[in-house]
Amino acid sequence: MRHYDHRVHAGNAGDVWKHFLLLEAADCLLDPDGSLIYAESHVGRPHYALRAPGDWEGGIGKIWPALPALRNFCYFKILADLNQEILRPLLYPGSARLIYELAKRKGAKLEADVWDNDPGVACSWGGFSQATKYAGSFLPAKIVFHQGDGFTGVLSCLRRSPPGLLFIDPPYIDPQDIRLAEKLLLRARERGWIVLWWYMMGMKTMDTKTAPDDLQTFELQFAEAGLEGGRWKGGIVAFAGEDRERLDHLISQMHRQIEKFIRVLKR
Repeated sequence: MRHYDHRVHAGNAGDVWKHFLLLEAADCLLDPDGSLIYAESHVGRPHYALRAPGDWEGGIGKIWPALPALRNFCYFKILADLNQEILRPLLYPGSARLIYELAKRKGAKLEADVWDNDPGVACSWGGFSQATKYAGSFLPAKIVFHQGDGFTGVLSCLRRSPPGLLFIDPPYIDPQDIRLAEKLLLRARERGWIVLWWYMMGMKTMDTKTAPDDLQTFELQFAEAGLEGGRWKGGIVAFAGEDRERLDHLISQMHRQIEKFIRVLKR
């Protein structure tokens, strides 16, 4: 079984786009009742130390000088808070850690189940869990890490958990990842989940004949935002959900926040 190591890629242009949208979606969904059920198929480590050289230099490194103007967005506020006493290396939180930090700041209840098959990632989550216990945090924000195949794990989670927010983010090192991601999106949507699916621009993904009619995609051309994605020209986050009223509210919020975000980057 192959393991994907995200450490050299952490904080890249794709991470900036997907994590910005993920945090805005979670922030929107947390508002009504102050709680969130969250699942993630391929989670990676809780956080990464950004050292040169690394892909982060073309991603969050390009945006870091504009951070004071971006602190109204929860993603960038968390980045700033976690690095206020750290000069180098920068600490970059992974997706589930970002969700955890958001819930903690809002005093919200979080029940998260996340998967990865890498033993090194599993060890890092064990260390994070011990650190949060040692810090004496009694906030009702909980992340349960599962070492194993995320596609199978999330499908099992869908059968036993009430609906929440699902983030599908496979490494795409296996040709089957796209097909399995499509299957997972459709199954989760049927069960009432709001689903975010991340992939790079130019990848062949869901056929329009099989895609749900409520599938909404948000694209970012990296160069237009002053970012550098290497061989990838841009990234896409697709949103889906069977509850149209809830999804429409979320999509409207995304459009507003994206417009503000891009406006800051183009100053």
